Amino acid sequence: MIMARMAQLEEIKQISLVLATSWKTAYRGIVDDDYLDALKTDHWVDFLAKGLGGGKVFSMVLLENQDIVGASILRKSEKQGEIHMVSLYLLPGKIGKGYGHRFYREIESKIKEMGYSECSLEVLSNNERAISFYLAHGFVDEGNEGIALLGKREYPIRYMRKSINMEKELGVNLRHWRIEDAPDLVAAINNKKVLDNLRDGIPYPYTDKDAEEFIIAMLGAQKDTQYAFAIIYDGKVVGSIGVFRKDNVHRLTAEMGYYIAEPYWGKGITTEAVRQTCSYIFENTDIIRIFAEPYAHNVASCRVLEKAGFQLEGVLHSNAIKNGQVTDMNMYAVIKH
Repeated sequence: MIMARMAQLEEIKQISLVLATSWKTAYRGIVDDDYLDALKTDHWVDFLAKGLGGGKVFSMVLLENQDIVGASILRKSEKQGEIHMVSLYLLPGKIGKGYGHRFYREIESKIKEMGYSECSLEVLSNNERAISFYLAHGFVDEGNEGIALLGKREYPIRYMRKSINMEKELGVNLRHWRIEDAPDLVAAINNKKVLDNLRDGIPYPYTDKDAEEFIIAMLGAQKDTQYAFAIIYDGKVVGSIGVFRKDNVHRLTAEMGYYIAEPYWGKGITTEAVRQTCSYIFENTDIIRIFAEPYAHNVASCRVLEKAGFQLEGVLHSNAIKNGQVTDMNMYAVIKH
């Protein structure tokens, strides 16, 4: 049986043991071996004793058959409504088996219950596995770096932050992808009618593995060139939308692509998603032109763009071959005002 709960004072030594053991394994090759080899199992005991006793620090533990296999430390932030995640670690044998994702979801649920609206954290800049993990759970890389002193050496750190509220900066209908969205993504795209209106290269049948690989790729994409979002309706993922910057002399231009699950066609959801995405891109980047190239026979997609304010700039004759047929594409674009 696996469960998570708040830690108790008498578990401080066990928590410190988990943290030290995890550090010695997870940070091997990231932090100097001399520093890791010198870490003692009671390294965090004093910090935990003072923090937990004073009410400024909280700890949660992940239990498997009553044994502590994971631990997280949370600290009150000076910023109103924010909590800072100091750590989230698992025993080495539990890494890469889904324990971390399950533990984080329990932690976030507790954070909401405690009334916090934001969670911040710091991660070593060369710890790619940890960065990917937090991106998969909706954290945003703030793009700035600090310094952590570990032993006698300084290491660059990245600052990451997540809004715990359900609504994101884009509004209720759009948000960044999360790894747990994979099943909904499969349900949306695993449909020949949907794929017939997209470009080639998407697997069919589309599996959970395909969905997870796509989400991880989007979350790890270069920050200023790809903007990918899940379309949310009635509390679930029903589609995908993205904007992809061009390069060279076209670097202020970006291409938009999108799709939505068949049961949600004709409800105005895609039009709203396109509007919100364009607003976000124009307000938060230097991109001045967004274009889309639907197949000319895809009247519904053309209408979506027109209702969202795109202008038809022309027809690209015999511009694509889809399902063995040469077809025209329409060039639609919207310019930043």
